[in-house]
Amino acid sequence: MKDRIKQIMAYFYMPLFFTLIGYGIVYAASLPVLDTIIQVGNIITSDGTPDFTTELDVVYDDDTASKAAKNQQQSINLSEITMPSYGTQYAYISCERISFKAPVFWGDNLSILNNGVGQYIGSNLPGFNSTILLCGHNATYCLPLQYITEGDIITVKTNYGTYEYEVAAIRVANMNDSSAYDLALDTEQLIIYTCYPFDMLGDKVNRMYVYGTKISGPTVNGLN
Repeated sequence: MKDRIKQIMAYFYMPLFFTLIGYGIVYAASLPVLDTIIQVGNIITSDGTPDFTTELDVVYDDDTASKAAKNQQQSINLSEITMPSYGTQYAYISCERISFKAPVFWGDNLSILNNGVGQYIGSNLPGFNSTILLCGHNATYCLPLQYITEGDIITVKTNYGTYEYEVAAIRVANMNDSSAYDLALDTEQLIIYTCYPFDMLGDKVNRMYVYGTKISGPTVNGLN
């Protein structure tokens, strides 16, 4: 009788045990997709882009930037620029044709990317005659980049001047492909990248790179 009970219990518990393990594996594998679905759902149901939080510092000011743009100079001294610290908004980027606009922060951690576009701190600021490497989430601030084309004009407004870059190329590359950017350039180039493709949920191994060539904006003196 005891053996019979053990057999019955085994028939009941063993399938249950393996069923729970199976659900656990499926749940773990689904986490990235579920997270993305929730994130996209929040974006769709919100009234606009995520709210800008006051946890991050700001040195950018619309009035100062507008005055600098109005009195645009050919060059500006390095001593006249307030250098941003990590996590500080120092600029505003936009492309009017595709309704792309976002605050630009010095640094690129998760908090920054939730509030705008981040800049890799191993790259340089506008006007420094080198590479400016920016990144952002493709489901929020960088979503309009799916519509960008060669010839579009990207504007970066700072407190010390307004810069314009003409889109010269667009490229899709693996996230580990370091040939997609060159931080040692001695000419000014704006690079913005985001996850690709835009319409795929879950983890993405590819990135879309947008390359812009500087066409206007003051050069910074005193870098050497």
